[in-house]
Amino acid sequence: MYDTLGKFLIFYGLLLSACRPIHNYLKPDEPLFTGSYADAQYVFNEEIIVMTWNIKYAEKIDEALVELNNVEKLNEADIILLQEMNEEGVDKIAKSLQYDYVYYPASIHNHHGKNFGNAILTKMQISDSQKVLLPYQNPKNGQKRIAVRATIIFNDYEVFVYSVHTETFWLSRRQRGVQLDSLVNNTGNESKYVIIGGDFNTMTPRSVVNLEKRFGRFGLERTSKSAGTTVEIGVFRFAMDHIFARNMTVLETGVWRETKASDHFPLWAVLRLKR
Repeated sequence: MYDTLGKFLIFYGLLLSACRPIHNYLKPDEPLFTGSYADAQYVFNEEIIVMTWNIKYAEKIDEALVELNNVEKLNEADIILLQEMNEEGVDKIAKSLQYDYVYYPASIHNHHGKNFGNAILTKMQISDSQKVLLPYQNPKNGQKRIAVRATIIFNDYEVFVYSVHTETFWLSRRQRGVQLDSLVNNTGNESKYVIIGGDFNTMTPRSVVNLEKRFGRFGLERTSKSAGTTVEIGVFRFAMDHIFARNMTVLETGVWRETKASDHFPLWAVLRLKR
């Protein structure tokens, strides 16, 4: 009886916490956190390894660093896209692995009272960045979702790179579609090279197909298509995380499934610019 009561009280407490309003950062240019730790002599070898990872609430950064240092492809990434991060976690990863970065929080999350947002880390030069505010708020707690965009210079080529975290099924399918359209419209037709990666919270095959169709109309290919699922909950498996690219050839893609640092698997793709 007491065990059941205790579980109920824990669940009730978590439910109340989840429903508390979240403080959103609604200005498109702040707060912004940056760092410069990349080796100035880093040479681009014509292939771009991009990795995206939702590190759950940035709670296990030390464990994530061990994996980022020791797993092939993860430790070779030219670009790392992170979600659910705070500024301390981003800076620790960037400093340890020698990346430059931009980080924008979307909000102060009621889970831990810390900043909660997306980051882009790269070995190459970042020329500019911005926060993309996605439409709608979570009807449960008012949380706002964002994408972080940076222009990264690969020799003489500019690549628009996005780290994305869209809303869960608290929004309707139509509203989630509007979020996706807002994001892809931001890329513009004039930008030749684009990489979009992150957590899209696509929990059904239908939602993945819808995502591919919406992005495909703008010449964005799902380069991580053959990588498989990125979240496993018991016997259920979901492809929630994706990497899209415009005017790039996919050479290889995969996930690291042995992670102990998050409920999402890190996902990577090896890309080559189409001349």
